[in-house]
Amino acid sequence: MLLGLQLMPTHPSEHGNHADTLLAVVRACEEAGLDSVWMADHFMFSDEENPEREVPILECFATLGAIAAVTDRIRIGQLVVGVPYRNPALLAKTCATLDVISHGRTIVGLGAAWHEPEFNAYGWSFPLVRERMEMLEEAVQVVDRMLTQRPASFDGKHYTVSGAYNDPRPVQHPRPPILIGGSGERVTLRLVATRADMCNVSGSPGEVERLFGVLAGHCQAVGRPFGEITRCNHVSILIANDETELAAKARRHPEFGGIAGTPETVVARLREYAAVGSQYVTFTLADSDDVEAVRLIGETVVPALADM
Repeated sequence: MLLGLQLMPTHPSEHGNHADTLLAVVRACEEAGLDSVWMADHFMFSDEENPEREVPILECFATLGAIAAVTDRIRIGQLVVGVPYRNPALLAKTCATLDVISHGRTIVGLGAAWHEPEFNAYGWSFPLVRERMEMLEEAVQVVDRMLTQRPASFDGKHYTVSGAYNDPRPVQHPRPPILIGGSGERVTLRLVATRADMCNVSGSPGEVERLFGVLAGHCQAVGRPFGEITRCNHVSILIANDETELAAKARRHPEFGGIAGTPETVVARLREYAAVGSQYVTFTLADSDDVEAVRLIGETVVPALADM
């Protein structure tokens, strides 16, 4: 089982400003042996307790470019791109450039988007769910063609590309893997079965097992081997060296509802996901800039799950 950290908003710390702090976490992830780091594709959030308080969010692709430039091994991706934010041909150009900068270490994460306040604040229209899912299905095809064909063309309901070139080509062949995020059973997981290389779902081990079963059914219906898709799930982790440290962290995060415990507990909980078919876990940390937690995961959790 492989692990990837979804990077969360950070405030300036002893490591420096917002970007310096985030890059310190990224460097720790690479040293710890994590497989990947991921940026969410968002532009603004408000603090639920203090709506006027800033929640600092760095733009996804500019930040991933910086991450690619200061790392050597770790893979980088979006968890996940909000497709309606961008023209998908432009998105494919950005992803190809990122793959060149990183020397072939990118994963393209795509989703339908959901955070309506961002659309309203930035002046974008917020389509209904059905339309956003249509846009996602077309965008996956546009991105795939732009990353594999030269020139690329597509004529759909929402998007049109006509003889578009995307040079330089991505380093990975035939293209970087495409991950589709979401647990929608009728549309999202069907789209994974037909168009994606990776899925990312959420829930308890039992729910994740059920969703993987739905995906397997879609794969059977379209004649695709289920084993071609890398099965991922997402969790939140609060980890500590011992019970005393764990209790102190829990007091700082009274609303935390993810996997909390010492390394032994975290490993045991993640093995439950491996047992139901998960091959890859993406996770957030309770403390987004907790470099020591990343190092602890690298020392204890990563090697314990390497055989799964």
